[in-house]
Formats: sequence, C-alpha cells, structure tokens
Amino acid sequence: MVIFISTILGANRIHIAFQGFEVDRIAKPIIKFKGDKAYIFIFRDEKTEQFMKQHNLIKQELEKINIETISINAEIHDYNNVIQKISKIIKEEREKNASCEIFINISVGTKITAVAGMDACRIWNCTPYYVLPEYYIPEDDGKKQSLSKGIKDIFSPPQFEIVKPEAHLIQALKILASSKKDWMYKKDFKKKLQEKKLLKIIKTYNDPRDPKKKSAEYMALNQQYIIPLRDRWKYIDESSDKRNKKITITKMGYEILEIFKYLD
Repeated sequence: MVIFISTILGANRIHIAFQGFEVDRIAKPIIKFKGDKAYIFIFRDEKTEQFMKQHNLIKQELEKINIETISINAEIHDYNNVIQKISKIIKEEREKNASCEIFINISVGTKITAVAGMDACRIWNCTPYYVLPEYYIPEDDGKKQSLSKGIKDIFSPPQFEIVKPEAHLIQALKILASSKKDWMYKKDFKKKLQEKKLLKIIKTYNDPRDPKKKSAEYMALNQQYIIPLRDRWKYIDESSDKRNKKITITKMGYEILEIFKYLD
C-alpha cells in the first residue's frame, strides 16, 4: 500500500533510482504514480555494460509514455559522490519548481546508494520508497534479463529525524574552503563573513575605530561560528596562537562540504 503520493496542484513528480539488474522495480513505480521525470543513476564500474541492457529497457518503457529520463553517471562505492549528485538534482529541480515532489527508490542498487538515498530524504525532505517484486527469476533461466518480475507492494520506510548543520555554518565552511592555503587567518574569516553579511552584530558603533566594536565583532564570531563549528560539529580547528590565529577545516568538515556542495 502506498500513501505518500500527494495531489499538490502543479507539483512535478521527480523520481530518482539507481540502476542494477532490475527493470520492473525501477520503471513500474514511476509509471504507476505518473512521474514527470526520472533520474536513473548508472554506475561507472566493471559491470556498467551489463547494466546498460536493463537501463535501455527502462528508458524505452518510460519514454514511450513521455516520461523524461535522464541518465546520471556515478561512482558505485563512493557515498559522497552519490549523495552529492542527488543533492544537485534536488537543488536544480526545486529551483525550477519549488513545489515539486521528489521520490527516491532505495530498493535497487547497492547498500551505499540505499544509505545515501535515505540520508538525502532525511536531510532535504524527500520521500524514499521500497519496491517488493512479485517474484524473483531463477538463476538458471537462460532468458533472464532482470533479477525479478512485477511489483507486489511499494512502501515508504519510516524516516527518523537527522540533525544537520545550520545553513549559515555550511556557508562559513565554504568561505574557509575558498582559501588558497590549507588555513585562513581568523581575522580574514571575520572580514569575509562581514562582507557577505553573515556576521550579526547587535550593537551599532558610530565610530569604526571604537575598540569595543572590534571586541564585539570577535565575540559574535566566536559565538555564531567558531564555537559551534569547533566544539559541537568538529568541522574546524583553531590554532593556539595569541595573535593571528589560524582556522583549518577538519577531515569531517571537508566531508560535509562534499555532501552540501550544491545545497546549504
């Protein structure tokens, strides 16, 4: 039983699926729920040529009823690569139509694509679904073109809340990553945040030379960015220099930047 398809007026239905040795479990749900566009991930690995037979069959099924189908190349064993490409699709589709509905088929592909698909749904408010086949095709079937046939049921797995960093913290990480060096002076970090109007100073100082103004700016920098990025999220490190402190991005910080490359 499927209960996740809404009837929002003008909402395009975008489906994302990951290619494997399956046809019906990818094509039929998209057709059943009148998808407007389908993104099918094709993996760049040693089995890509084997996947292409199934991929072409899916495209034929979808395109003969005018469902636009787009093939996406992805790295099968790279979580960041997969979720980054998903996020790019979400960003572009929501820029075209803010009310579009995005569904991710997590039943076909690999464990990595299933995890990336579920995480993307939690982070960016999309709907995952799993397709149970009507039956599996025996291994000794010489005419086998797919692992299964038909669809018995489609359901949306429960989604538990995932804590994600606030958008302004991601923007701050992107500023740090823009440095030509592996680090950025804290004073330069503050300056760039101010240029982008990302640093909030409550009190207004008429004299720009007022020493209290500079102190207030650094207090705001620490409270709004340094402390949460360093202590809560572990995305940055701060040097112990008394002057000209340096801010560096941690390994975890770079991984988050990859995930949020296209979305804040």
